[in-house]
Amino acid sequence: MTRRLGNNTLSFAVAVGGILAVASAFIAPTSAIGQSRPPTIGFTAAQAASGAAAYAQRCAVCHGAALQGAGVALPLKGSVFEAKWVGRPAVDLLRQIERMPPGSAASKDRAGQVDLLAFLLQANGASSGDRALPQGYGELAALILPGAASTTVSPVPVVIAPKPGPSRLDAVQSVTPATLRQPPAADWLNWRRTYDALGNSPLNQINRGNVARLKLAWAWSLPRGGNMMTPIVRNGVLYAYSYGDIVEALDAASGELLWRYQRKLAPGASFQGKKGVAIAGDLILVPTSEMRLIALNARTGAVVWDHAIDVGTETHHQIKSAPLVTATKVIIGVNGFAEVKGGNFIVALDLATGKEAWRFHTLARPGEPGGDSWNDLPLAKRNGGSVWVSGSYDPDLNLVYFGVAPTYYGNGLRRPIDKPGVTNNGLYMDSTLALDADTGRLAWHFQHQANDQIDHDWAFERSLLTLSVDGKPRKIVATAGKSAVFDVLDAATGQYLFSMDLGLQNVITAIDPVTGAKTINPAAVPAAGQALKRLGMPGVCPDLLGARNLMSTAYSPRTRWLYAPLTDTCFDEFPDGARWQKHPDPASAGKFGMIQAIDLQSRKIMWTARETAPPVGGAMTAGGLVYLGFADRSFRAYDERSGKPLWTTKLDNASASYPATYSVDGKQYIAVATNEGFVHVQAMRQLAHIVAPPAGGATLWVVALP
Repeated sequence: MTRRLGNNTLSFAVAVGGILAVASAFIAPTSAIGQSRPPTIGFTAAQAASGAAAYAQRCAVCHGAALQGAGVALPLKGSVFEAKWVGRPAVDLLRQIERMPPGSAASKDRAGQVDLLAFLLQANGASSGDRALPQGYGELAALILPGAASTTVSPVPVVIAPKPGPSRLDAVQSVTPATLRQPPAADWLNWRRTYDALGNSPLNQINRGNVARLKLAWAWSLPRGGNMMTPIVRNGVLYAYSYGDIVEALDAASGELLWRYQRKLAPGASFQGKKGVAIAGDLILVPTSEMRLIALNARTGAVVWDHAIDVGTETHHQIKSAPLVTATKVIIGVNGFAEVKGGNFIVALDLATGKEAWRFHTLARPGEPGGDSWNDLPLAKRNGGSVWVSGSYDPDLNLVYFGVAPTYYGNGLRRPIDKPGVTNNGLYMDSTLALDADTGRLAWHFQHQANDQIDHDWAFERSLLTLSVDGKPRKIVATAGKSAVFDVLDAATGQYLFSMDLGLQNVITAIDPVTGAKTINPAAVPAAGQALKRLGMPGVCPDLLGARNLMSTAYSPRTRWLYAPLTDTCFDEFPDGARWQKHPDPASAGKFGMIQAIDLQSRKIMWTARETAPPVGGAMTAGGLVYLGFADRSFRAYDERSGKPLWTTKLDNASASYPATYSVDGKQYIAVATNEGFVHVQAMRQLAHIVAPPAGGATLWVVALP
């Protein structure tokens, strides 16, 4: 089912920083998915009744008898459920059902899973009929989940070419390897601006002395969905990549649309929110929801090459990250859940032609190095190893650094080891991989947490820094998993140097000072066939979404401190799903959101700022300030030395994205996108009792000094 978002041109007023602004010219998509109206979804009363019984037995312990949700188990009816699922193919929801509960063995009862799907449809207002809900993936892919909030995006490519006459596009210069290595201060050319993933800009026109004067410069409406993008800016042109696989070139000073490209999707396919595009040479590199990488001309939006990533018969891979570009390659990691047999991979394409240059599998395979670490499981029984975040790159070492997520449903790694020479560490999950950028050869790896059975991902950004070690400067890689424990490694060799625990976890009980090996509380490891929610522990810290997640850290060369967005929350054993904070300070009760300034050199926390709402976006540093967005729609700037908040504004939705700052004609701007978010945003809102905006808006906001 579909509905219009509004008239062809929708104008609306929003108050930001006390200024009333009008954002207009949003062209509402109105076509249905596919070349014709999708088939109406149907199910029988018997299916819904069977699903209701299964729900009471399997699901109510987490999500509540009334589907109201508890803790990180989200509501399965109402606005939160509709915002996530309405308008998507029914097969997407079925696959989510198949993965539940986390940590359990995958069910093979397809009929029972489809009955659960029918019950959820009924609970959300759909009526049963004579036609049964089908069990085939293909049939369910053609059925769109109904509801009042249903929206779809036209499958027909919408290409708006540049207007004739002078334009900022005329000034866009080719981005050379030297430019990528050392970007001009005015530009933002990478997911985190620079190869080292530090999220820092040298611009300082906006600083601690005047940030309180920030006002809206312009805004641009985005399609509703998970717009997790980082804006890319080159020579006064901003490239925005939003939900719906839409790439738009905008005048970075005025917000005027210069060109637009929208990717066509096959019927039944669904869009995925991604972190953005990359730029190199004269190309904008675009990952699509159909597992393709496309190169567009940066000045016209025309397609230069279009490469379909070879996934064989696999249909469950996704791309969530932005590409990483070197002098000759464009490199990206893919993710996928338990359905992805054999795990995920990192792939490099030739920048000039789009042809695949190399591929590295993120789960070690039988007969290959590390392949004996999977307790003799056959390849088809190994899954996980998702890559959720873009890689970092050291051009001097010619190494790219990626983080790898855990397995899913790892019962095979819980059973006793019964074969000589075999272990159950499960390489390369929860590891840092250092790969040769030209060949994909593994230079080194470091496993931060072996045999992770509690989804404490170490899958986030790898920060490349220089620290003094034994009195000498040393290139290091620093990263933290969900536990908010930072591991510091030698960037050239992978040698473990030290760890820094921020004190928000109770799962790791010891860290070997020589090897970095973690000792895990036995009570935090489920037995085979048992899910995490069945633990006998009084409480697990952090909760399932982690003390940190996709909210990336940022670094300031002024202070030499790293700034980490965090969430202070633990959970008790279900079914009540009670939440509590590990932090003991009574004055911080109910303030789940945190940002901490960390000095890795001295291994000290320099300051902590707390907010009621948890952070949901990446941090950014510039002009002596740290910028960060929160679940309550606030976007704030903090003094980088003291943690004092100096400026805040409320946007139309949560800024679950990655801000950027740039300069045009000598004027500095700050850009950040708001959106519906993903499961993390929804869970954090529920934790802090924050009501989401009813319209689920998405906007690119740009602020500047008046």
